[in-house]
Amino acid sequence: MVYTNTEFADRLIAEIQANKLKLPTQPEVAVRLRECAENPNLSAVQLSQVIGHDPALTARFIQIANSPLMRGQSQISSLPNVISRLGVKFVCNVATGLAMEQIFQATNDTIDKIMRDVWAASAHVAAYAHVIAKRFSNVPVDSASLAGMMYQIGALPILSYAQDHEELLEDTDQLLETINQHHAKISEFILKAWKFPEEISMLPTQLANVEINPTSKPGLAQVVQAAIIKTHEMDMHYLKSANNGTDAIQLLGLENAEPLNNEAFQDSLAESLKFYCQLN
Repeated sequence: MVYTNTEFADRLIAEIQANKLKLPTQPEVAVRLRECAENPNLSAVQLSQVIGHDPALTARFIQIANSPLMRGQSQISSLPNVISRLGVKFVCNVATGLAMEQIFQATNDTIDKIMRDVWAASAHVAAYAHVIAKRFSNVPVDSASLAGMMYQIGALPILSYAQDHEELLEDTDQLLETINQHHAKISEFILKAWKFPEEISMLPTQLANVEINPTSKPGLAQVVQAAIIKTHEMDMHYLKSANNGTDAIQLLGLENAEPLNNEAFQDSLAESLKFYCQLN
């Protein structure tokens, strides 16, 4: 394998298309949740029956529904009531992303650690994107957080490929450079194959060239890129950020960093991190 080969992603995609390399398998609950998201008549009770099969997901949504980030005037513990409070679309999209954590693991110790680190970084981006979208944009928070969780999904087939080619494990730094160079295009391919919304599936490659539009509120790409930048500042990133020298303040059309650093933002971020990253 020549690590500097710019056709690496195309070759890997060709192998996937030829069934020589399998796509990551979506967890069953994620498949069912994507089907739910496409049903405009889905009720809270129907969605709760899908999520209810995963006690961990159920507990997390009860947690966020009762958190200061989303809380109403009363505590609730019934999953249908939680879904009614948060919204069917929000729960469908966010639960889909959270369910993907199951596939970020491997049998090889080196690959397993990288996969878990990539997932942890993605979860932090999702947490930041949730709060940024809610406070500084008109982007739905569920779209922002789902995009944050999924934009690095292309790392998985590269790591699976490496797991079957031991020579690629001899230099971890070079393996990570290969992932950095090629995961975006593979992420887009996977998300399209999984029939994710176009705004989510196109995002990984769009992040390499995010434009600043001072005349309008930030869109999904600006929100997620700002979240990635802030995650890097927390030193909770894993893959490199292609931010082309821009910063979160510019991307969000802010005059200074105060809105990203004030107590209200930081309190919301802490609650979001608890939910997406299971931090205490």
